[in-house]
Amino acid sequence: MMSDQFFDYDTPKMVQIKSKKVGLINRVVQICVIAYVVVYVLIINKDYQKRDDVEGSATAKLKGVAYTNITDAPDLQIDDPTPYNRVWDLADYVIPPQQTNAFFVMTNMVITPKQTRGICPEDPDMWFGRCQTDEQCPIGKYITGGNGMRTGRCVPAPWPYKGVNKTCEIRAWCPTEYDKLPRSRTPVLREAANFTVMIKNSISFPEFNFSKNIRETTQKSYLRSCRYDADSDPLCPIFRLGTMVEMANDTFENMAYRGGVVTIDIQWNCNLDRHRDECLPRYRFFRSDDEHAKIAKGFNFRYSKYYKVNGTEFRTLTKAYGILFNIKITGQAGKFDFIPLMLNVASGFALLSLATVMCDIVVLYLLKKRNIYKECKYQNVNPVTDDGYEVPALRTFSKADGNSAIFPLRRVSYDGNSMEVGKRYATAYLDTTADSDRNS
Repeated sequence: MMSDQFFDYDTPKMVQIKSKKVGLINRVVQICVIAYVVVYVLIINKDYQKRDDVEGSATAKLKGVAYTNITDAPDLQIDDPTPYNRVWDLADYVIPPQQTNAFFVMTNMVITPKQTRGICPEDPDMWFGRCQTDEQCPIGKYITGGNGMRTGRCVPAPWPYKGVNKTCEIRAWCPTEYDKLPRSRTPVLREAANFTVMIKNSISFPEFNFSKNIRETTQKSYLRSCRYDADSDPLCPIFRLGTMVEMANDTFENMAYRGGVVTIDIQWNCNLDRHRDECLPRYRFFRSDDEHAKIAKGFNFRYSKYYKVNGTEFRTLTKAYGILFNIKITGQAGKFDFIPLMLNVASGFALLSLATVMCDIVVLYLLKKRNIYKECKYQNVNPVTDDGYEVPALRTFSKADGNSAIFPLRRVSYDGNSMEVGKRYATAYLDTTADSDRNS
């Protein structure tokens, strides 16, 4: 039996069913498939095009000057605001001066001026720097997370901090940093919201030998006066910092106080079947750090500037809070190509078989006359003899049949799909030695 099943061959058979229900299902599914291929695949998704991912780079050039004076600020938290009362220009708030696909703008800071190498008490905020006796400050041991090496002495703390009275004396840059922002609610450089940046963006699609730069215009004065606006001037490459933060769904003062990270997504999605002037960038802004983080909230780092006075080296330590702007370039270009068109059209034709599958399910399993449809759809064809007649199935005879019987035979004709039904006579030889009721 397994051998017979292995050598069976199934061929499709077409059965025309006169049913309005089944016919309606068939046409509805076919229309849906055709609409999907034409409307979504070819018109909306443009899958008749060959695609290539964008390659590009961006540089940023900032402009802006601000003057700060926080002496009379109502939320002042430090004793000496002098280091913060000054003019700030590009060399002060853009750190470092150049980055690849990114730029940082300092908006708030903690300044520790006139540090020099010496001996001083450790910051009381350092847990492992607190002490009560000299034995708790072993000589030459570095304080974990601290600012220097212990001298072996336990001395009064440099400033009050949560009831801590003493800290270990250390060899370090002294005095140690008093890590407290100068104002409790407002960033020092809140005027940075009005600073501007010009983003120079160059892209290419190597597959199509296509390249482009920032907005192409013959007006030389355009870049001097334009400002990006999503509605009135969405192609201007000069952005106001406050506007970018607002478009990232935040307020500038909120982000500038503790710092943050904003991603500038420049999207180049181009249809190169059209004119090159229609290949234009779109800008999207979003905050990419966790505003509600419980640990290490915001964005900050430290840097220092060194100088000498009468041969003694000093430095000004700055803990810079600010906004890091990351520039990301994304996008695709498409251009007509015959191969993807044929692949998608062929796939659409293949999907039309869904109509047949769904109609077969309805006809063979859901309709009342499903048994009749099954008999019409599935037919077993036995092998035929050399003269064109099928081998008859074995049958039994009895004495009542006489010594001959008529076998119904089917003769296969090869003129189309018709089958000619015929009959032949055959003689049945009975076993006379058997019982009268026995069949043979």
